[in-house]
Amino acid sequence: MLEIEIKYRVDDPTAYERLLEESLGVKFGAPTTESDVFFTNEALGFPNRGKSLRIRRRGNYLAATFKGPRLDSETKTREEIELTLVDEAPVATEETTRRVDQARADWIKFYDRLGFLPYGEVVKTRRRVRAVFEGRSFEITLDRVEGLGFFTELETTAEKIDFDAAKAIVLSLARKLGLRDSVKQSYLSLVFSRDEYLRACDAK
Repeated sequence: MLEIEIKYRVDDPTAYERLLEESLGVKFGAPTTESDVFFTNEALGFPNRGKSLRIRRRGNYLAATFKGPRLDSETKTREEIELTLVDEAPVATEETTRRVDQARADWIKFYDRLGFLPYGEVVKTRRRVRAVFEGRSFEITLDRVEGLGFFTELETTAEKIDFDAAKAIVLSLARKLGLRDSVKQSYLSLVFSRDEYLRACDAK
């Protein structure tokens, strides 16, 4: 299964939320905080050959995710495999928080022993919504990334045989929402180059 995703910068999140509701009849849900730790292993091509490996912490949920190289120049289409490591009860207690904290530390140590070293971290507040457009299910997010500002991601999944049709619908949705000039870089890359990136945004 392929993840077909496009990311855009959002200059006015309030106006964007209003447009989303008017266009698709949906509203973003409550915010959650996500902390992603990425790993490097030059011998295996992480991350410099387009692949990435991360551990994501969201509340009491912990997952390991592999993303393959991009398969398309217009979108961020790639193979994605996510494995749940911890899925605690939604109501956080001191004990569940301690267990997830410990599991996160243990998995980082586990990867370290295999030769994967922590490479960088991205922290963002994410709001998400499910929507249907032209018969295809989408997850749409509104992210506030620490140090970078607001972004939105339009994401759907498709089998390889359906890629061209799915990609056309993703681009059509972006046009409907008035989104232009997609951001090709990952959040991690943007964090590493934030000064240069923000100067370019201010110059527009």
